[in-house]
Amino acid sequence: MKTITAVWALSFVAMGAAVLPSKSAAPVTDGIWVRPSAKIPAEPIIGFKDGIRIGLWPSPNGPRGIIRIYAPYIFPKDALSRINFIAIEPIVNGHRSLSELEHSSLDGLPGKRLWFVDDIENMSPPKTPWRCPQGKTGTLKVGEKDILTLSIAIRVEKLDNGAEPIILATFREDRPHEVAFKCYSAKSGATMESCVLTATMGNFARARLLWLADEVVDSRKLWPDRSGHGFFPTPDYPAENIHKTEDGTLTVAITPNESDPALVKVARDWWTCKASIATQYWRKYPESVKAPISVRVNGRALYYGTNVAIPGGVSYENFELIEKFTPGVESAFGVTPLIPAKMGWKTSK
Repeated sequence: MKTITAVWALSFVAMGAAVLPSKSAAPVTDGIWVRPSAKIPAEPIIGFKDGIRIGLWPSPNGPRGIIRIYAPYIFPKDALSRINFIAIEPIVNGHRSLSELEHSSLDGLPGKRLWFVDDIENMSPPKTPWRCPQGKTGTLKVGEKDILTLSIAIRVEKLDNGAEPIILATFREDRPHEVAFKCYSAKSGATMESCVLTATMGNFARARLLWLADEVVDSRKLWPDRSGHGFFPTPDYPAENIHKTEDGTLTVAITPNESDPALVKVARDWWTCKASIATQYWRKYPESVKAPISVRVNGRALYYGTNVAIPGGVSYENFELIEKFTPGVESAFGVTPLIPAKMGWKTSK
């Protein structure tokens, strides 16, 4: 791939001693993978060539302090293909820090700094995100088959509550629409009660249906009369409400209620979703399930940071699992073109 001009919010921004580059080397294809270029500055994007990918600021497009989720296979008419963001929100002594909203102590800008490193043991000082490794490839034995893997660690600047999470992201050849996240803590970080990874932009896809074990919860019925700014909360859903397969895998999902989101007109281009129908989900495989686990969502009537009403009514914004932190606690986030009925749900909507 050729070097491309990145779409930044600002062409030059002070970032400690560094300056935000106006151009970056595009990710390179390596077999089934897309990996950051060895050239510097490199666009910090990694994942599948034909599947899910993740990126860090200043990859297009969005704020700092969050992980970008790209799903090009559900965006036939949008090369950007960004479908959601994952924020890191650890809880220490009951106080929840917000990686996207807190200011960096490194440069004073909004959003904590995230950067890629080779592995979770890398405790080097903070780097500019465009000076990134290419990730580590490997194989995983599943039955008689060798499954290709690609992994990279994400360092997180120390948050205001003292937490300093390290996130290991892993892609598996047999799960092209999914990325697994394992959470660890730097030795210098405060003890975390929970390290919440929250999908923060459900209303981009106007996700209004929450798929639990035996019911589908419609956001418009939860908040039929809500309007204006702010987040609308709802009680957490405990583990027994999460869809469970025979092998013990837990999955909770959100989907749009629309038949074709790309046809819906939005007053702000940034919020126009050109994706085909897709299911976004959090998944816990049997070996990673440890009680207690709960599901939390909230809703919004206006797109974040605007006075623009979300067409069709309130949709889900944040979508997350809450569980006790232990080193290596793992959950997977996926974006699949399959509808829930094809994923094992018997409940229909």
